[in-house]
Amino acid sequence: MRQKVQMKMGTLRKIDSRITRFKVGHADARHKHDEMRLHERIASVEAVLPTLATKEDLAREIGTVRAEMHREVGGLRSEMHREFGKVRQEMHQEFGKVRQEMHQEFGKVRQEMNQGFEEVRQGMHALGTALHRELQALTWRLIGTIVTVGTALVAATHFLSKIGSS
Repeated sequence: MRQKVQMKMGTLRKIDSRITRFKVGHADARHKHDEMRLHERIASVEAVLPTLATKEDLAREIGTVRAEMHREVGGLRSEMHREFGKVRQEMHQEFGKVRQEMHQEFGKVRQEMNQGFEEVRQGMHALGTALHRELQALTWRLIGTIVTVGTALVAATHFLSKIGSS
């Protein structure tokens, strides 16, 4: 279609050049009017000509646009991939710092708990030792009391048996 339009344009230009060659003068208003109309028609066809396209031209342009869009989208995708990679790396570093801080804090808490448990163990041990000492002291008091009372009973029994046998 574009070739047909170009051929018609060439024909119109040839006609225009022939008209101007064969004119004897510009006195005839009708010829001048026809010449102006012809120039206007040629100008309007030349103005429309760049907008006319064949299916092949449109397909080529669409393919070009599609290829350009594909390149642009691919570039954007690559850029986004790089940016997401940077964000992932930053997040990994930050999470690493948070994990390290948490590990340190848990270590401090464990240490404090161990100190607290050690104090409780020492307190229990001191309590157990004091209890053992008190039980031992009471046991020896009991033994002392039993020995004293037992001896006093033996002596009283012996005394009563001597009084009763005499």
